[in-house]
Amino acid sequence: KKKKKKSLRGSIMLLCVLLVVLTVTAVGFNGILAIKEMASTAYDTYVAAVNSGYNAEIKSEVQSTISVLQSEYDKFAAGEKTEEQAKEDAKEIIRIMRYRDDQSGYFWIDDTNYILVMHPVLADQEGAYRFELKDPNGVMIIQEIMKTCQSAEKGGFNEFYFTKADGVTVAPKVAYSQIFEPWGWIVSTGNYVDDMEADMAEVKDYLKKAYDSALLRVDIVFVVVIALAL
Repeated sequence: KKKKKKSLRGSIMLLCVLLVVLTVTAVGFNGILAIKEMASTAYDTYVAAVNSGYNAEIKSEVQSTISVLQSEYDKFAAGEKTEEQAKEDAKEIIRIMRYRDDQSGYFWIDDTNYILVMHPVLADQEGAYRFELKDPNGVMIIQEIMKTCQSAEKGGFNEFYFTKADGVTVAPKVAYSQIFEPWGWIVSTGNYVDDMEADMAEVKDYLKKAYDSALLRVDIVFVVVIALAL
């Protein structure tokens, strides 16, 4: 009888331990999944907000540049200067315009005849016919920009690969373009996606560390509860 009682007690104890282990494992696993999902959702929300901010920034900057063109055009219309002088002055004002803290944001101008009017980085290509300009994926860059600017909105966003300021690195770029109809000029600026991702890397690293820390705490609780159960 004593042996049977010990055997029964041992079985009950083992069953209790198994129940505790299974319960803690299930709760811990669900907790880990919940933490991972929250971290992923937080990062996705952050990325969407940052991208939206970047897009709003370049759209606003182009609209400000259009106002510069309008100002110079108004001076021509008022007889203060010739149209050619107004165009030349507008080009040179926009050539030196920069934005962002590191002054990396710049503008370029194409016309509706696919001629590069002004580009501060590719000044040697000004006057070039860019109808056939395409990126490594076959996107016809200027043709797509032109389509966007011929829409009812007279402007919009385009994505393509382009060479960065170092003249070597080719990276995906999100650009915003808008047409200044009196001169048929299309003003564009953009953000390189890899630069945007670099800016977001710090937050991604922070969220990963937070997830790893939470995971470690869950593991510690799991081990402690199992030890207490035993």
